[in-house]
Amino acid sequence: MGQRRQRAPGYEGAWEFFRRVLEPGLDLPLAATDFQVAPDGRRALWTAETRHQLAGRAGSRIYLTDLDNRGTRPLIVDPLPAQYGGRWSPAGDRVGFIATLHSGQPALHVVDPNPPSRSYEVLALSGFMPEALEWAADGTILVLAAEEGAEMGVTAGSGQLPAAGDEEAEPWWPEVRSGGLGGWRTVFAVTPGGGNIRRLLPEGINVWEFGVAGELLLAVVSDRPTEGDWTHSRLELLNLQSGERRVVHRPRRQLRSPVISPDGSRLAVVEGLASDRGIVYGDILEFPTSGGPGRVLPCAGTDVSYLRFRDRSHLLATGVRRQETVVAELDLDRGAVAIHLQDVVTTSGRFTPDAAPHPEGGALLALESWGSPPILARAELGRASEIASLSHPGFEWLRGQIGTVREVSWSAPDGLEISGLLVEPRQGSRPYPTILAVHGGPVGRWESEWPGRDLLHYAYLSARGFALFMPNPRGSCGRGQDFLELEVGDYGGAEVQDHLSGLDHLVAEGVADPRRLGVLGVSHGGYMACWITTKTDRFAAAVAGSPVTDWYSQHFSSNIPEFDAQFLGADGPGPGGPYFERSPVFFAGRSRTPTLLTAGQLDRCTPPGQAVEFHEALLASGVETELALYPEEGHGVRDALALADFAARSCAWFDRWMG
Repeated sequence: MGQRRQRAPGYEGAWEFFRRVLEPGLDLPLAATDFQVAPDGRRALWTAETRHQLAGRAGSRIYLTDLDNRGTRPLIVDPLPAQYGGRWSPAGDRVGFIATLHSGQPALHVVDPNPPSRSYEVLALSGFMPEALEWAADGTILVLAAEEGAEMGVTAGSGQLPAAGDEEAEPWWPEVRSGGLGGWRTVFAVTPGGGNIRRLLPEGINVWEFGVAGELLLAVVSDRPTEGDWTHSRLELLNLQSGERRVVHRPRRQLRSPVISPDGSRLAVVEGLASDRGIVYGDILEFPTSGGPGRVLPCAGTDVSYLRFRDRSHLLATGVRRQETVVAELDLDRGAVAIHLQDVVTTSGRFTPDAAPHPEGGALLALESWGSPPILARAELGRASEIASLSHPGFEWLRGQIGTVREVSWSAPDGLEISGLLVEPRQGSRPYPTILAVHGGPVGRWESEWPGRDLLHYAYLSARGFALFMPNPRGSCGRGQDFLELEVGDYGGAEVQDHLSGLDHLVAEGVADPRRLGVLGVSHGGYMACWITTKTDRFAAAVAGSPVTDWYSQHFSSNIPEFDAQFLGADGPGPGGPYFERSPVFFAGRSRTPTLLTAGQLDRCTPPGQAVEFHEALLASGVETELALYPEEGHGVRDALALADFAARSCAWFDRWMG
């Protein structure tokens, strides 16, 4: 019952593992995303995940690659802590990007890309922090910016942006909340050189994403600015000259990636069921700019997540289909689809696949898999040619430590086919101690991703001899909207049997040891790690990170109450019903599984009280349990030191109870 600040047992060994992987990669690009090809097709910008020191969270830096000679260099000499969102000007002679200054304040930057220089223009937006930008045809820059104090989403680790005066606060000052709304996001037009700044949309309209072409701006907007309000967004079109606005589409589900064809004649967006802002897999909807109903664009059975126009007739779409990542190009005039990439790899993007069209054909992207570090590549009509490798000695050392991955499939009790990935360790022999790893979301999926960054704790478990079973149950992306919708109104229902029947399959194959089974997950995976142990006693140990365990308190303490309303299929908390029937805390007395719970003290999406509740409920039921709260973490664990602790703590827990 005691409380104390302490590192995990075996922390030194886990940190040495992390150090062997991370140290050789300091100040090098570790992953690549957000490619932008110059108008002449000869150069490309991209954002790299980088580490300048072992401790702390990874930063980012913008690189420029010459596609003729394949040389790569940083865009600017000054190693500003975080750089992202690089965009070419219409003439290709300037680059706009966002970077965090050494003071910690993000600002808009404009630079001549040749040669790399410390000389750049910095444009600050008073009271707002830039998050994304696009150039308009007249040379102005349109900037999506968040008001100080705005909430951050799950993908950013939850919490909120700093507000004016935060640095002056005394340690004893309370955090004060009221019913008022704040933290809006909007779009500004900024004129480089002159510094003229004007707001494009009126107050009371919150902008989440936008695209621009000519005089038109297409935006995903809502009437309120909270994280949960993103769930109820709509698509609006704004004429930048006349100021006229109109609603293009009011979706049934969620929207992402609004784009306009270069000639302004076509609008497109992705619509699909989503559990987290920025992670949408769904159908492509196209609308005529002149108005009228939209149409669904078939894309070879792909759950699409990201769109970019190459020209007025060709739309590049990236997404997933079963275990494969797909990069497709739609010819909108002919109704044809060309496949540039279709493979069991991922594109090194953050949370969703990412690629950029090349003016002369094909797409630029970064490819990686469980056993292969990222490479920069150009894919065209099914063939990918390497431009540069992002591997380094630390990554190469890791390749020799982790196990091998393969796809597995089985039938759930209701006959539905389920699939996923299995990582078998290099050491030991069958049957292995096996960890059921449940992905987040539930809208998401396990993919063959390089584990040298965000999944380094899973790589550590693999190196320690555990098999990793990574199912993509109903509710996962890659199988169409009907497969996703199976989770709505049955959250935590049939998905349980998808996981358990998959374990049955591995036990029958002789892969998994039925006496040494564990379960591990974060976010939705954390919820499932708690919930599934109230349904069966077959797990020897469980580790649940950032879980939900009580849907009543989750609804009233989280900043995303719309999540539970959507997936539980209920209007709100009431007596009985799914808010009671699907809350692990009320059934903790049925669990006999030793359970380690972790949470971030700064998490607003699944507040730390959720882990505390289940920990106390297990204690009251006489179940072995431990609780670790990370004081500087939000949703999930991102600091390298804390992640090493999470890896060591999880491994020690499984070692203790699984042998």
